Amino acid sequence: MKRLFRLLALSLVLPVSAIAQGQAGIRISGSDTLEPLLEAAVAQYKKGHADAALVMEAKGTSTGFSQLCENRTDLAMASRPINGKELAACRSKNVAFVEMPVAWDAVVLVANRNDGWLRDINLAELRLIWGPESNGKKLAWNQIRAAYPATPVALFGLDQKSGTFDFFSTVISGSPKVMRSDFQDATEHAAVIDRVSKTPGAIGFVSMAAYAENASKVAALAVDEGGGPVIPSSQSVISGQYGKLARLTFLYVNKAAYDGRPQVRRTPTGA
Repeated sequence: MKRLFRLLALSLVLPVSAIAQGQAGIRISGSDTLEPLLEAAVAQYKKGHADAALVMEAKGTSTGFSQLCENRTDLAMASRPINGKELAACRSKNVAFVEMPVAWDAVVLVANRNDGWLRDINLAELRLIWGPESNGKKLAWNQIRAAYPATPVALFGLDQKSGTFDFFSTVISGSPKVMRSDFQDATEHAAVIDRVSKTPGAIGFVSMAAYAENASKVAALAVDEGGGPVIPSSQSVISGQYGKLARLTFLYVNKAAYDGRPQVRRTPTGA
């Protein structure tokens, strides 16, 4: 299933040689959505540069941007574009950057595999479950759709440092960070998937890359935006069929590092 994430990549715009800087090393931080792809690029680079020094921390898109704007990372992995507040922070510290689209990804709604009745959901139902007006309300699935059982709805997702949280909440409410807050959050996609897999009536949101790595543990829900349920896949995401929950992911490169290190600008001749 690791191959599924790679199928989503339109092109890795950043040269592989930009991932590591030999003796100088490089710092990478940010979204764990991009972590598998960056790990693959790093491994490829190290085949010819065994002494390359790297430090990678995947602690969320917001953390990556914070470290970028504080000049504490060379590459920020992001599952959403930089926002106005973060841009102002970079400008206040005179930190310039290069934004590089990397790959298509998507937010996937996952459910417990034993709940065979739950295999699709529409946008109105998602907004009923996750909207800010539902904060504090205990919902049962038959309140979401009459044909469903009266199983309590259990909610899991990424925390507010995650770009996946910001993107999903924007789809739900039109604004980042505007969503019900009384769900069980986690800092890592794997933790969300693990909890959903163990909880009857569970629904959670994760990146498509994370789902692809764990497809045997949870069920991906088809999403209906009015034209019928669409299963998240590389084809449905790239074609636009998957709709609002599809997204681009990015790398933000510290421009001082980009300008000051010839390796960052070098185009690879192979791979």
